[in-house]
Amino acid sequence: MSVAFCSLQSCADDTIEPELTDNLVMIAEGYAAAAKVEVYAEQELHAGYNQVFLALYDSVSEKNITDANVSFYPLMQMSETSHSCPVENPDPHAIDKFFQGGILFTMPSGEMGKWTLEVNVHNHQNGVSGKALFDIEVLSTTLPSVISFMGLNGVKYILACKFPEKIRVGVNPFELIAFRKEANEFYPADNLVLKLNPEMPSMDHGSPNNEDPVHTANGHYAGKVNFTMTGQWRLNLDISAGMEVGTKYFDVSVE
Repeated sequence: MSVAFCSLQSCADDTIEPELTDNLVMIAEGYAAAAKVEVYAEQELHAGYNQVFLALYDSVSEKNITDANVSFYPLMQMSETSHSCPVENPDPHAIDKFFQGGILFTMPSGEMGKWTLEVNVHNHQNGVSGKALFDIEVLSTTLPSVISFMGLNGVKYILACKFPEKIRVGVNPFELIAFRKEANEFYPADNLVLKLNPEMPSMDHGSPNNEDPVHTANGHYAGKVNFTMTGQWRLNLDISAGMEVGTKYFDVSVE
């Protein structure tokens, strides 16, 4: 009995914990500020809102660095011009070894141009600053999850739609991420009022028990939509900000 117990105990002690990166996709890796830089995302980068995870390791000791200033600068280089897109830079303290931020790509890579991602790092461990530059691929999506438009109030907006889980029949939480563009800078649009009206165009009906997206923080709005059957649905949004901004929509597929 004692031998069996020791054997089981040994097995328990040798259990390998899953790596934090197991459910993430590596986007790029390189070096900056005397540190190895690894960039991950929840899935392959795509036109729309992407949560981005960055890990830093000391280039000599290979120990994880958890205290640093990190900023992202994506750039779309086109034939005659270039432009950036909205970003959410990480806090200076890593969570579970990752510096967590977000990038809202406004268009995919392709014939129109290509994206690069500059990662700027100030390593608090050694006081060194540096940057790493990566060529990245931003994929298109079957149904667009980001729109750019000029509001009736004269403000240019970038609006993205994100479902945290697989879209299914029933009530689904979702998030809208909104930025406004002034000159060449992007700022969270945190003063919007959003009214949701989902419909299934092919069947000419909507659905009950939906919740309008409400502002949570930094231009993020959380809502719920109820899909009563599979197929293609349209999320109609009436947008205002003290005055009417416009009516926009996102198409989604429910399996």
